[in-house]
Amino acid sequence: MSAFLDLLEDRRTIYAVGKNSEYSKEEIEDTIRKVVKQVPSAFNSQTSRVVILFDDANTKFWDHIYDVQKDVLEGEMWDMMSGVMMGAKEGIGTVLFFEDLDAVEVMPAQGIRQEAYKQNNNANVQYAVWLALREMDLGGSLQHFNVGYEHGFDKATKEMFNLPASYEMLAQMPFGSIEQEVDEKDHIDTDVQVKVFEN
Repeated sequence: MSAFLDLLEDRRTIYAVGKNSEYSKEEIEDTIRKVVKQVPSAFNSQTSRVVILFDDANTKFWDHIYDVQKDVLEGEMWDMMSGVMMGAKEGIGTVLFFEDLDAVEVMPAQGIRQEAYKQNNNANVQYAVWLALREMDLGGSLQHFNVGYEHGFDKATKEMFNLPASYEMLAQMPFGSIEQEVDEKDHIDTDVQVKVFEN
């Protein structure tokens, strides 16, 4: 159990990523495939879809996000996030996380429950992939440039990679070698987060 807890502790948000890894793109892809296959989902619905971008595809995606977001973000937010976008191109690749709305629609749930199951399904995949990458000595960050989809980039991303129209992007995870360690993370008291009752 200690190895698993160590992995949880080692997983951090890493923005400074590079291309230095002992693992090949094929090995990274194979690991992500195996992880996604085993992640649990509501009713075993398996609604989540993952797209892995390497090389030119990764650069093309982040150039596109940069072009769209420069008209969406302003001031300090732009100053911070534009650096994240440019840094993402320096890594090995990016994992795009989608939900297939056609698959979501056939889950035996409606309305708010369906939305909750969809979000939970994808969150499980995101965290599992993040842990798997960290186990391969890779770092990454979870981004949400899907917020602002009304500006059209989500549709353009699907067209760029010939993805089904039913795919809804929920998050992006640029990843690569860890080029800069991060500071220790502050934690609130576990008694605030965890309550135990026996009666």
